Amino acid sequence: MLAKKVMTSMYDKAMCPNDLPWHQAEPPSILVDAVRARPTGGRALDVGCGAGTFSVYLAKHGFEVTGIDMIPRALELAETHARAAGVDVKLVTADVLAWEAPASFDLVLDSGCLHSLIGGSTARYRDRLYSWLAPGGDFVLGHWARRHALDWRPMGPRRRTKRELVELFAPELHEHTYVEELMTNVPLPFGPTVLSLGIWFKRLAAGEISPRPPHTSWSRDRRSSPD
Repeated sequence: MLAKKVMTSMYDKAMCPNDLPWHQAEPPSILVDAVRARPTGGRALDVGCGAGTFSVYLAKHGFEVTGIDMIPRALELAETHARAAGVDVKLVTADVLAWEAPASFDLVLDSGCLHSLIGGSTARYRDRLYSWLAPGGDFVLGHWARRHALDWRPMGPRRRTKRELVELFAPELHEHTYVEELMTNVPLPFGPTVLSLGIWFKRLAAGEISPRPPHTSWSRDRRSSPD
């Protein structure tokens, strides 16, 4: 509840997405790659869509997009953003741990929602994800990574290692590829450095055989605010 109050307060003060401290105007590279792998689009779900930046990106690339968030002001910003961009995005006020989709999705995006579920049930989240994602679907996760045992903060996003995240969603989902970015100059108490992790998971289609372990990974330094 405290995390929700803090987030609600920050959204209430924002006049546009640029006013949010975590705003990222450009989509993460791993999402771009997943979208390019589906040139004909499909149905997409943006979990914890916030102000809708990535929902709009997906809609511009041919996806039928649903964005869910539990903060009404965030969805107001997302609606304004989508209207200005000339795209349609279905926006739903919902608790991600309880929401049931009317149909499955080809692509599910979570950019910072899972790591914000402080005290929330990861098992419930995983079960919801399984119910949303279609066979053969893609799940793109943006999460703050835990580098070592002392890499944690008493407040802010819950950090997890890549191994923890991969094991959480196995065996239904397998890691396709990942990317790491070391963000520096991040304000306290969240910083001064944060390892941002993006993982692209895939769900096997009916009759598909599990592939070899993923072969693509890279890391780079990025100096930034906590966008």
